[in-house]
Amino acid sequence: MSVTNWRTINIDAYDPDSAANFDLGTLTPAVVPVSTADVQSLAGQIRQLLRGGDSEGALRGALENAPYGADERGKEVHTATVIEILQSIRQAEISPILGRMYQSEGGTEVLDVLMKYLYVVLGCFPHGFPFHPS
Repeated sequence: MSVTNWRTINIDAYDPDSAANFDLGTLTPAVVPVSTADVQSLAGQIRQLLRGGDSEGALRGALENAPYGADERGKEVHTATVIEILQSIRQAEISPILGRMYQSEGGTEVLDVLMKYLYVVLGCFPHGFPFHPS
């Protein structure tokens, strides 16, 4: 009879409820692939809203249409669009805009997306933001 070292047996392989037997693909939502050209087209439409003076509509449009299924280049284009929108809004206008967005239907989800973009931007500058407002 062979001697088995019981400490080396992976008991999780025999447990059906174990995380080792769980398909991690079920945790990620299914996203539709988005091409960079589609993201650039959306950015053009959002910039048109911005040029028309509708900064709240531009911000809401950018945040509601975040390209989760885009490649890295598409995500960079969209992040640059969100930054451009935020830079175009005056400091005195940002609080009322965010308040109206929060009060509207789906406002908390939209503001969650905004926070994700802010974290992405702040993560690009590990030693602090490169410029200071005057």
